[in-house]
Amino acid sequence: MNAGQGRRDPRALILIAIGLLWLIAQTGLVPGTVASGLGFYWPLLLVGLGLDLLGWERPWRIPYTALAAVAVVLGVALFPAPNGVGAITHFDEPVGTATAASIRMTLGAAPTDVRAVGDSASLVTASTQGWRHAVFSVGATDPKRISIEPQAGGSRGPTLTFRPNRWHIGIGTAVPVELTTRVGSGPADLDLRDVDLTTFELDGGSGPAKVVLPDAAARYRVGVRGGSGATSLRIAPGAALDMDLTTASGRTGVTFGQFGAAAVRLRSGSGPVTIDVPTGAAVRVVVTSDGSGPLHLGRFLKRLAGSGDTGVWASGEASAGAPSFLITVERAGSGPITVR
Repeated sequence: MNAGQGRRDPRALILIAIGLLWLIAQTGLVPGTVASGLGFYWPLLLVGLGLDLLGWERPWRIPYTALAAVAVVLGVALFPAPNGVGAITHFDEPVGTATAASIRMTLGAAPTDVRAVGDSASLVTASTQGWRHAVFSVGATDPKRISIEPQAGGSRGPTLTFRPNRWHIGIGTAVPVELTTRVGSGPADLDLRDVDLTTFELDGGSGPAKVVLPDAAARYRVGVRGGSGATSLRIAPGAALDMDLTTASGRTGVTFGQFGAAAVRLRSGSGPVTIDVPTGAAVRVVVTSDGSGPLHLGRFLKRLAGSGDTGVWASGEASAGAPSFLITVERAGSGPITVR
């Protein structure tokens, strides 16, 4: 039997302990000052592990990883919150005399969810927690203009932090809303199905964005500019809208509900684009640009004109009358385009 078998490397036990501590910290059971310190000092463990892997001579035969762990503990004990605890901000803007609202949101690294607010007295509510304060500005015009964004500079936490950061934003349903959202590196989840949208603009970032759009009182406009993160758009049944869809390297999916109507103008990039239309809908697809990416069309679409990947296709319902869904590919990129 090899003499080295059965011996436990203490570095492995240290890494297991770190992993367990990380999981406990994510539950919120660790006090904020301790979590802040751990989030700041943990790279010392990587330094210690690297020195051990290099095989440098160890003082007192103690692994560098163990010495780094002691340094982390001392740092947390002596300077528990070197960057401060994540900033917590609360905001509530009443409707007041406003008859409409124009809201601009710039999101950062913190995961963000946006929901409709049932309280008719509130125009926008927010509860944000992150390493930078959320900044709110309100204009006195009608439509009332509101902006939400992370504080420039400010207190920055470590890239990987134990402390959970998150933004919760509510949008009122009492007045029509123009909404512009710029996605950052964090994931964004926008459920707007109960918001009375007149215009919706989305600028994609590196974080994934998931959006549910409403069946508004009137036809509205949607503008989407994709980023490197995946973008998912679901449109409520019965919605009528005009959509300008410009994609980049991220995956993009658009799903329309039953009984809807839409005109979509697509300019695609390198990422795949998938558009799902309701079964039995009157659909017309017009492709004016032949990109390097493949074009995949459902069997329910029959070619009416053109050749190759350019031309006009329509479902049987659209051939008999005006289409409910008109999809125009104005610029095709290297990514695949699918209409199904």
